[in-house]
Amino acid sequence: MITTPPVPAPLPEDRGARLVERVFSLTGIVPLGAFLLLHTAINARALHGDAAFVGTVRALQQVPALPLVEAAFVYAPLAVHGAIGAWLVATGRNLASPPAPYPPAVRMAVRLTGVVVVAFLAMHLTELRFRAPGHPLAGGELATRLDADLSSVSWGVPWRGLAYLVGSACATFHLAAGFWGAFAKSERARDSARNRRWAALALAAVGAAMWLTLANVIVFRATGGQLFGEMREEAPGPPCP
Repeated sequence: MITTPPVPAPLPEDRGARLVERVFSLTGIVPLGAFLLLHTAINARALHGDAAFVGTVRALQQVPALPLVEAAFVYAPLAVHGAIGAWLVATGRNLASPPAPYPPAVRMAVRLTGVVVVAFLAMHLTELRFRAPGHPLAGGELATRLDADLSSVSWGVPWRGLAYLVGSACATFHLAAGFWGAFAKSERARDSARNRRWAALALAAVGAAMWLTLANVIVFRATGGQLFGEMREEAPGPPCP
């Protein structure tokens, strides 16, 4: 009778590295996904008119304890993810478990877009969300600020609008790649190249749709025109009594 030797238990440092890897993955794809989905949905309302955008922002700002919810479930996890990612980039290391099977060019793109996303979020949140701590911009003020910033031109180039196009593209790519990397390590994907391929196509389509929506809003804010589609002004509600 032939017996196989028992699989040795992972070393404590391996367990720690797996925990860090799990924290790194969850603090990236969950809060960044929520942040992008919410921003895409809210900003797309601008394509239905200022009243639709302002009303959506007002409804969101009436959520109880919204700043605490944002801090606990979005900003803090993203800060943890960014800190771990910065350490990995600075040291050139991978975490203990086998890395996701990205092609070398995609692996480099994931790390590069992560750096760009950190810089973009720092610019975006400082200008808009944390502009006046404790006093978030109302819907009309936010729309005015976005229109002014994205339409500003220096030396004939709309630098801020371009920064938003690049930053949103990097964020959606980084999110889609992160979801694929997490899926590729699952049992369902590990032994099936077909599942990995279909997941890559589906996530690429979702990421492209999100970025095209954001790009359409950015161009609309910057120029008053849209990349595609026509603006549909929603009918105003009944007058206030």
